[in-house]
Amino acid sequence: MKILKSSLLASFIYMGVILCMFSCKSYIPDDMDALGDQIKFTKRDFTPIVGRTSFHEDLLSETNKSTLPLDIEILDIKDADGNSVKKLFTDKFPVHVWQSSYTGKETSLKEIEDKRTIEYRPAIELQKHSGDLVFWNTTSLLGLQTIPSDGYSMDVAIGNKGGSTIDRDLKLRFYKPRPYEPSEYDPNTGLARYSYLWPEPTDISNLIDEDQFGIYDIRINIIKNYDNKAPGSTLTISTVDSLYKPIDIKKFNNTNFETLVHGFNPRFDNGKVTYDVLYPMPIANIKTNYTNSDGTRSTLYLGYKRLDVLGRLSESYIKFNFAIYEEGHWEIRIRFAGSIPKFDND
Repeated sequence: MKILKSSLLASFIYMGVILCMFSCKSYIPDDMDALGDQIKFTKRDFTPIVGRTSFHEDLLSETNKSTLPLDIEILDIKDADGNSVKKLFTDKFPVHVWQSSYTGKETSLKEIEDKRTIEYRPAIELQKHSGDLVFWNTTSLLGLQTIPSDGYSMDVAIGNKGGSTIDRDLKLRFYKPRPYEPSEYDPNTGLARYSYLWPEPTDISNLIDEDQFGIYDIRINIIKNYDNKAPGSTLTISTVDSLYKPIDIKKFNNTNFETLVHGFNPRFDNGKVTYDVLYPMPIANIKTNYTNSDGTRSTLYLGYKRLDVLGRLSESYIKFNFAIYEEGHWEIRIRFAGSIPKFDND
């Protein structure tokens, strides 16, 4: 009899457990958010250049172990003395944001401008769900401490409904502004290392006078005209001799001046050619007919043809890859030291 009672009691308990499992199921969430135990930024040190826009993507580890979307935000940025500098990620400034893709085939400034809008963003912006970090060119407005300063440290909160964590002490060390590349200025000190730039050895061909020109016989300066207060931005290309006397740019008779740069309304004056342009140049880092192979530099090509002493057609050229990041009126001046190339037929 005791065995029967024990069996009945066990059966009731088993049935109770089964009923409880079914009746309590509605109280157990089907899907709980999870946050990876070691989720953090894989890149710990950032060294942007003041005045340039740069994007940093795919920075987080363990996103595959975390429920998306994540919520990510900057908690604080401190300078080397430990003082909070919230204006770096709270104060907003106007920046250009693309609404449709730049292709390099646009036929007017307006067509390019219509593809982007002005939005107000912090100078240092962390994308809320992806964790992508953007340093906008408006960092030039903030009077930042630059290398060799120890720079800044940034604390970031990462979370979702499953939990949260704080990733501390991401390092931000800014290089001094360099408004164009290549640059003669030292990135650490900001002091000029050279008085001019020069082309790569592979970027000149068959430039001769009595002798062949070498790369150091060709001296290039990228100059901003701060006195020109006219609205808009322009780029002027000029060539001069060793005494800075103009060499007519049209002597480079194998140059397509309509497509020399992605600029518009070319006009010739005092041996120079000037274009209406938009900066930065290139305006987007994609390969186009106006850029080098990876789209990071615009390519300038000046070429000419002449007949040599045997009546053969001789082709000569100089190329120069460059980038300009600051709006305004700029000139690229190419100076031939010692003498000038031979343009006339023999």
